[in-house]
Amino acid sequence: MKRRNFVASAAALPALPALPQQVAPIQSTQQPPGRGGALNQELPRLDVMIADDAAAMTPRFFSAAQFAALAKLSQILMPTPDGGVGANEANAAEFLDFLIGQSPLDRQHVYLKGLDALVKVGFAAMTSDQAAKAMAPLRTPWTYEPSTDPLTRFLHTAKADVRTATQNSKEFSAMNASTSRRFGGVGLYWYPLD
Repeated sequence: MKRRNFVASAAALPALPALPQQVAPIQSTQQPPGRGGALNQELPRLDVMIADDAAAMTPRFFSAAQFAALAKLSQILMPTPDGGVGANEANAAEFLDFLIGQSPLDRQHVYLKGLDALVKVGFAAMTSDQAAKAMAPLRTPWTYEPSTDPLTRFLHTAKADVRTATQNSKEFSAMNASTSRRFGGVGLYWYPLD
């Protein structure tokens, strides 16, 4: 014990015997007025749920048409496997709406230009074969230099982002934890922020 602490505690010792006399516990056997024996009753239990489960999500950064195209693209890039979790179940499009809204301007422009190109061709209402033709630029080989074509650049960027958002979701983590014997990665997922 340091000298300074010893001196401080020694100075408080004379006041210690007077402390129990000053603070006396209040003991009452009476019930508070107006309660009528309500102390023994349980409090009502309120069911709490996540806001995303209670209401439909409205996009904050993308327009409704852009968000519909992004949701369809996400579902095509990360489809739902048998008994697994895909982009729809992981709410990847909803997360990307938040993420891109908080991203630097150049990344926002990549998404906006690419989604505008998809909206212009009516991507959200296309069949699978038509969507595959619209996504043909995705088959171009990847290079270190980003493409000058806005749609190609967007598709390559979105493919990586949708995969990352899906694999880092709570739903994907829970599915892997229930089907795998390994414990690694449980609880390592993003939370929606509002």
